[in-house]
Amino acid sequence: MPKTWQEVQAVTKFLKGKQFKGQDVYGYLDAPKPWGGFGFYFLGSRASAYAKHPDDKAWLFDADTMKPRINNPAWVRAIQDVIDALPSEPPDQINADPNTTGFQQFLAGTGSMIPWWGDIGSNVKTNDSSVIGDVTGFSILPGSDDVYNSKTGKWDKLASGPNYAPNCAYLGWGVYVMARVDSDEKKKKAAWSAAAHLGGKDLSLWTAAYPSGFQPYRNSHFNIPEWVAAGYDEAFITSYLKSEGDSYNHPNAAIEPRIPGIFQYYSAAEDILANTFAGKMKAQEGADAIAAAWEKLTDQIGRENQIKLYKASLGM
Repeated sequence: MPKTWQEVQAVTKFLKGKQFKGQDVYGYLDAPKPWGGFGFYFLGSRASAYAKHPDDKAWLFDADTMKPRINNPAWVRAIQDVIDALPSEPPDQINADPNTTGFQQFLAGTGSMIPWWGDIGSNVKTNDSSVIGDVTGFSILPGSDDVYNSKTGKWDKLASGPNYAPNCAYLGWGVYVMARVDSDEKKKKAAWSAAAHLGGKDLSLWTAAYPSGFQPYRNSHFNIPEWVAAGYDEAFITSYLKSEGDSYNHPNAAIEPRIPGIFQYYSAAEDILANTFAGKMKAQEGADAIAAAWEKLTDQIGRENQIKLYKASLGM
């Protein structure tokens, strides 16, 4: 299994034009088509190892100014990686969104590497359309031989080896009790009772094991014998849960900012990226256009408050 994005690129290009048992084979599957903002996460997964330095909690914006980093050399390299890889991917990949890559391609046996949320992992075993249940393994996102240092403006090679930065993408599915029930004690009690039932140990494990949009999130969900008892192969589920746990607990995890308008930022980026991937703009030009759009959004929403909330979301 490739351990770095440099290796992913090399494998993807190597497989171009090759066949196995009469079928075309492919390496990595990109998802260039806009997907309501969610598609930006998949570029983020390509960029995190380049852009998230172990000595810096921020990677999307400068924490003190909210100046976008999307047009720095790390993100531009990730954008260029997509442009360079697309000719080695399936025909018309430019029109594939993440749903296409995950459910229509990967589960059906097209492509050999994909980044996705954990529910693709359980679908590998439980989805009737999956043909890859016995040949799939899991890992954290690939690393990079070097990582961009936004403070010095240089690429660093770490003494510890490749830089890894799992992308903790999206706030996540959740069971929430809204403040609107606070004034009604009966409704409040009922709401918390429902949340406790749905999020309790047994039912929550079921929603993680059988595709629901949830993935393992409680410590009790990492009890391998319970998954085996539910029908999962031990080697498979051990690999799957390890990739999840190692991503959650990684010391250099790339944390998504909890700030107002985050999907406005992502959606604006997706529209520009679609043109960039289609060859209408160079990687740097597209990145600069995204940065300009993000600056306008920050000013519209309120820069000082965004800075405050961005720092809070990163634990700064």
